[in-house]
Amino acid sequence: MAPTFVMSTGRCGSTLVSRMLRLHPDVLSLSELLTTVRDRLQFHDAPDGEQFWRILCDPDPILDVMVAEGLQVSEMIYPYGTGQFDPAEGIPAICHMTLPMLTDDPDALHDELAAEVSTWPARPLADQIRALFAYLAERLHRPVVVERSGASLRNLPQLREQFAEARFVYLTRDGADTALSMSRHAGFGMKLLADEAARIAGLASSQQLRADHSQLLPAELGRLLSNPSELPALMRRDIPVTAFGALWSTMTCEGADALLQLPAGRWMMTSYEALVADAPAELTRLAGFLGTPAPAAWLTEAARLVDPGRRAASTRLDPRLLAALRRSCAPGTALDTTLAEAAGIDLVPAAR
Repeated sequence: MAPTFVMSTGRCGSTLVSRMLRLHPDVLSLSELLTTVRDRLQFHDAPDGEQFWRILCDPDPILDVMVAEGLQVSEMIYPYGTGQFDPAEGIPAICHMTLPMLTDDPDALHDELAAEVSTWPARPLADQIRALFAYLAERLHRPVVVERSGASLRNLPQLREQFAEARFVYLTRDGADTALSMSRHAGFGMKLLADEAARIAGLASSQQLRADHSQLLPAELGRLLSNPSELPALMRRDIPVTAFGALWSTMTCEGADALLQLPAGRWMMTSYEALVADAPAELTRLAGFLGTPAPAAWLTEAARLVDPGRRAASTRLDPRLLAALRRSCAPGTALDTTLAEAAGIDLVPAAR
């Protein structure tokens, strides 16, 4: 079966969707695989098995520093402290988020994959990823493959080109609530810092940043590139929540054109608010798009994961700050309305 990618800006309930899909008996719920390898995704390459395994598993120094400093985020669910890998020596990148969502013994699955993947022949990177999807789907007896990475919306044009058979689920959330959640998340604080560094260095994207760009930057940002151990101090910078509103809006606007270029049958749209309002109904609609049944037992169990208290958190902000935050989100909010019309759905209104 063709893979499905869940696209979002991040902090809009996408981890919840992964956990809900994990409970479905037929769904291989791959969490944050693209996040793990995003900076290494050179689709023009044709790595062999050993090279592909290094793409998946070479440690990420920033993630290891986050673990060592207690900055890891909710998506990072490796058994730190009891697993076979330690941040001081480098944890395989795929172990932080992806493998623990698939099994209670991510170390054993890591070792199995290491032995298997390293034997694969050279082929285009997209085909290696397809082979990984197929192997895991057969190994875990879950034929419906769904990959979900936070902040993946910017990757949609590339994924659409490389996976012509794929389908896409666009997950959104009220912009103010999303921005507030971003402001409390270490990864998005780091992203804003990286975007600022790229802008100062004259680069088109933060993904182009390399250590040798540090000399072009203010000292504190330059240290982030040359020494990841500086991350904890940088993360303590006070960043206005409106900056995260602008980030959410920009990401939404960048993804909107790519979504609207997809044929109608290749994408669907849902929202965090819809999942909170009526999880069984929205999950049934999602399962239909995935081409799999929606068993009553799954709907009941998945609905228990919803925490209604997380909705409308931004309404507790000072009214003047909330008004400024909504202004920073306005372009993205308008485009979400356009996307909902194209998808033929009504967005569940956010509390104001």
